[in-house]
Amino acid sequence: MDLYETLRGDILDGRLPSGTLLLQTDLARRFAVSRIPVRDALQRLAAARLVTVVPNRGARVIALPKAELAEIWDMRALLEADLARRATALARPEDHAEVEHALARAELEAGRPGWREGDLGFHEALYAAAGRPRQTALVRELRETCAVHVADYDALIEETPRWLADHRDILAAFRAGDAEAAARLTSAHVLGAGAHLLARLPETRAAEATRLLDRDGKPL
Repeated sequence: MDLYETLRGDILDGRLPSGTLLLQTDLARRFAVSRIPVRDALQRLAAARLVTVVPNRGARVIALPKAELAEIWDMRALLEADLARRATALARPEDHAEVEHALARAELEAGRPGWREGDLGFHEALYAAAGRPRQTALVRELRETCAVHVADYDALIEETPRWLADHRDILAAFRAGDAEAAARLTSAHVLGAGAHLLARLPETRAAEATRLLDRDGKPL
């Protein structure tokens, strides 16, 4: 795994929480590399909107204010409901089987450290039948922005049974070919997750808060 993938995984899994300042010198020391690959990795993370560049120092893991996170969840609800509607209308029996398999995997991983991958796998299997790769890629980017902040609070795991029940209801509508029900249930699912997390955030995120890393890459 390259430096970019390592840092990306650390951010999405919460090992580098939102607001953490990633110093080029400390990262170079941690990974025993020069500053050039560190700089390249940080630039790729910035392009993925997971960090913001701090000139001549490194980068900071995104820490968005509550209002912006609410906007992102609203965007996700619109885009994901549209994908669910289109996918349901176009799905074939093999698509149904693929989504059933993804749901089974998500249920096995629910409440565990890998829950995010299982959840993503279910949704992407569902949306695949829509045949909208650009829209799906945009949804993935928005989901990753949310994941950075979910990792901070681990709040969604508290309601695991609710989210799994949502998945089963969405699958039932998908299998039945009820496109409008699939869209409605997907929108409610996304907005419910957003409301659950946002209720636990302060009105003003401390986006400018500085979190430094020690020489082992751990937040101080």
